[in-house]
Amino acid sequence: MSREGLTAAILAALVLGGAWWFFTNFERVPTKEWVGYQGEARRNAFLAAERLLARMGVSVRHVKTPGGLRELPPSGTLILPDRRDSIAPDERRRLLAWVEAGGHLIVEDEDHRRPDPILDALAVKRKPTQNPGSEAFLEIRLPHAPAPMKVRMHALQSLEAPQARFSVQGKAATHLVHFARGRGQVTVLNDLAFMRNGVVGTNDHAEFLWQLVRFQPDTAAVFVFDNPQKLSLAGWLADHAWAALAAAAGALALWLWHIAPRFGPLAPDPEPVRRRLLDHLRASGRFQWSTGGAATLAESAREAALRRVARAQADFAGLSGREREERLSQRFGLTAEEARRVLRPAQNLAIHEFVTGMRVFQRIHERLSRRAQGEGKQ
Repeated sequence: MSREGLTAAILAALVLGGAWWFFTNFERVPTKEWVGYQGEARRNAFLAAERLLARMGVSVRHVKTPGGLRELPPSGTLILPDRRDSIAPDERRRLLAWVEAGGHLIVEDEDHRRPDPILDALAVKRKPTQNPGSEAFLEIRLPHAPAPMKVRMHALQSLEAPQARFSVQGKAATHLVHFARGRGQVTVLNDLAFMRNGVVGTNDHAEFLWQLVRFQPDTAAVFVFDNPQKLSLAGWLADHAWAALAAAAGALALWLWHIAPRFGPLAPDPEPVRRRLLDHLRASGRFQWSTGGAATLAESAREAALRRVARAQADFAGLSGREREERLSQRFGLTAEEARRVLRPAQNLAIHEFVTGMRVFQRIHERLSRRAQGEGKQ
């Protein structure tokens, strides 16, 4: 076998051996990747809790508008998380009347920096704690529960209710108070995070939720009032017009890129242009014309033409008006009207009169210039 053939055989053996070792020690298996909540679970943070209660044989209804609170059954249970600013005063009074008639309200307190009219009406106070991070898990045993339950609740603020028949005390805060209100019951908690998707199945959170509902054993239905938000233009656009917003944002970005100054070497400043005297005279004339000085311009041109005629003809100043008209007509080829225009002061001129007069004065200057040139050649 040649040296090239031996080398190829060795390389093929190494490749086959490596492939055999790889497939012997590794195998292809499926893996799970967290992609976040989808569908209803993304919109409803208490979906898992609602399905848990439904499996326990309780009728559950999710309410997102204050109008749905008017359909609460007399012996039902309402779970009311925080961020409930959309509940109007009339709806709050109707809700408290429902509790006094026999309903069970499970309510989460608002942050102590925000108003909470419902807890104020129930005479429940909120106070911030001195050491909010001291507690994470609690051993809670409700009066009707068969065993204590391990529940995770924060200790950011504490509850105070002198009328409470039962409360859950922690090291730094009071996490739960329960008391009667008329023929109904009220359970106030400082944290309902244990009910949310993803954590309701950990520790004893599911059992704790069920035992809270069991404060009223004969409850007919459980209502969950979650994430009530007022309609907003920004939210509607984000839900229904996101494509148009994205296109507008892209167009705006392209426009800004187009008008933005470019980076690079600075272009040299152009050399200053020295203007001619005639340019300055034209600019001065345009300014006089724009400021209503047409008569001044015409009068100055007329006087300059007469002074030049007087210098060229020594007897011109001693002639009468009629003789001056005849002299101008004969020597410069002017009509009688043009001659009178030269001798008459310029006042209240129209545009065509101004232009005609200037032509006449220019003709006088040209005739005198040609005559002076002819005399100089002689």
